[in-house]
Amino acid sequence: MPIANQREAEDLIYRSYLRAAPHLPSAGDERVRKPQLTRRLLDLLGAPDRGRRFVLVTGSKGKGSTSRLVSSLLSRLGYKVGLFTSPHLVDYRERIRIDGRAIGEADFVRVAQRIEPAWAEVERGLDAATYQGPVGVSLAIAVSWFAEQGTDINVVECGRGGRYDDANVLANESAVVTAIMEEHVRELGPGLGDIVRHKLGIVKSADSRLYVGAQREDALDAIKKALAAAENSAIGHDRAETESANGDMLAAMDTTIAHNGASCRCERISIAGEAFAAEHVAMSARGTTFDVRTERALYRGLALPLLGAFQADNAAIAVQVCEDIAGTALDPGTVATCFAGLQWPGRCEIVSREPLTIVDGAIHRDSAAYLASVVSSLGLGAGARVAAVVGVPKDKDYAGVIKTLASVASRILVTRPDVSHLAFPEDALDVARRYCPDGSAAYPLLADALEALRAGPVPDCILIVGTQTLIGNAQRLYGQGLEDIGGVNKLSSVLGLFCSWLSQSILGYNRGT
Repeated sequence: MPIANQREAEDLIYRSYLRAAPHLPSAGDERVRKPQLTRRLLDLLGAPDRGRRFVLVTGSKGKGSTSRLVSSLLSRLGYKVGLFTSPHLVDYRERIRIDGRAIGEADFVRVAQRIEPAWAEVERGLDAATYQGPVGVSLAIAVSWFAEQGTDINVVECGRGGRYDDANVLANESAVVTAIMEEHVRELGPGLGDIVRHKLGIVKSADSRLYVGAQREDALDAIKKALAAAENSAIGHDRAETESANGDMLAAMDTTIAHNGASCRCERISIAGEAFAAEHVAMSARGTTFDVRTERALYRGLALPLLGAFQADNAAIAVQVCEDIAGTALDPGTVATCFAGLQWPGRCEIVSREPLTIVDGAIHRDSAAYLASVVSSLGLGAGARVAAVVGVPKDKDYAGVIKTLASVASRILVTRPDVSHLAFPEDALDVARRYCPDGSAAYPLLADALEALRAGPVPDCILIVGTQTLIGNAQRLYGQGLEDIGGVNKLSSVLGLFCSWLSQSILGYNRGT
């Protein structure tokens, strides 16, 4: 039967994976992932990605925020920008946006209907343990919609890796790599160098530009070694090799995937701390303030309503990428306005100031430790009352999150979202009482926990921490809309692009003095 509604469209996205899941080996991405199937699906659809512009973003931390920053700034500059990210908070359609607005339900269903026959043709040739990745199927929906709507450029967030991600079948002109650390070791590892190789795999052409965000020293060393090793080998394939005479990319994809090298040789590389940087970073209860320095300009006094020094680093990458796409320094007022009004729900985000309320999707102790450090840097005072509302599933590091947040919170309330298919731990309250014996309690739903906090004494700061469904629940409770996070006035965007050109060509620009 043809797809009739959004639920059935989402079922199509996951159908192939769910069929194969019982047969999948416990192995790395190079054995399990088959991005060439996504390439075949796109080709059967008429290759809607051909001739279109793409920016790919990967990394271990901050790739979603960076994707959002790049797309938002490009929209402010007057471009029509597609954005593909994951995961979503409330509605699957949040993953696919143009100028901040999610794809409509009717369009989502209609494009899925168009894709299903091609999906079925690919599916017929697969064995039990081979599947079309959910990201690849949803990417086909996104790219088809972007082409239909005539976007100027599209920003695409990769999944956990890069080299074997479904998104890597796109011929991207820019490759952005945010902070890399040890994560998904089973799929990408075992070592940091292996993870770097996966991430750098999104560089597929010597003509593309690579942007490397702020890194740990060991990660930056590994990146530079990988780039040096690739300098004389031109690993991978350029666009001429990628697009064979009949438009079929499968053979080239197979060649690239089989190669064990570091990355394609790339002649245009911009590295944080060298070509661009975030400077004078400070955090307060209102967000993060910073300057951005590039080779073209110095942008002073920028501010984001997101918390975290790494957000300033992500903003610096975004400015550099957008400068290069625009071919000029940017109007500082346009950059400042864009960042000040930016929405990126659930990522160390301030959703209320009375009291200060921060939501973050931390589900393991390392992310919780970063959130705790952010809270400590806000200058709330030694006697500040901080309450943490925690809803982490039982298959995640809920004990580590609770223990870590207890270092900054005097009350810990364990709860769960109003709607979720996940299982939550029965012993979460026991864990909370172990680290916060006098201020711990359990509530059946997030709304109940927040109501208890409002009953008093009201905390100076509330942290809402946990799985994406909990964060989505919080967004609804605080009246945060997720359908349209763009807020872009196209007239002002065109004027911003003009002002960028004017400031470079006529008025001159402060080049770092």
